Amino acid sequence: MEALYARLTLRKMNKQLSQLYIHDSLTGLYNRMAYEKLAMPLFHQCMQKNQPVGIMFVDADHLKYINDTFGHDMGNLAISSIASVLRQHCPAESVSIRYGGDEFVCVIPDYNKQKIQELAHTLLDSLEVFSANSRVGFPIEASIGWVIADDPGLTLNDYINLADEKMYSAKKARKAERKI
Repeated sequence: MEALYARLTLRKMNKQLSQLYIHDSLTGLYNRMAYEKLAMPLFHQCMQKNQPVGIMFVDADHLKYINDTFGHDMGNLAISSIASVLRQHCPAESVSIRYGGDEFVCVIPDYNKQKIQELAHTLLDSLEVFSANSRVGFPIEASIGWVIADDPGLTLNDYINLADEKMYSAKKARKAERKI
């Protein structure tokens, strides 16, 4: 009986470790380890089925200012708030990853241009509402770039880089708007 209990306990602990291995502790999203375990297989599966994939690159705005002015705990709050909005609005079948410190990647199967544009607007609108209601003394904002992956000749990393470039263009445009 003790051996059975030990095996069940070990199995349960291994399952918990496996989940911790691919999840980011701050945001609850998947981490970079999940990129190879989940995102790449999902991408390849969609490419084999000739199914378009939405690739979204999201980057927190003002994080250096937030960290320098309000402290790193508030920076972590901004990061986890953006992650919460992603969890709330990205489809269940997507893989949302904390890709870097304040960067996120979402791999969304069977998404076209219209759907991903709507999702990007929804995310930005939701962040705006969240920020207005948070009363933390700084805006919680993000910039988003996206592409639709439909060419099996390009890798997931290629598409992430393209979405990243579009995100930086969006970030520059938002900065220019604020200065006017």
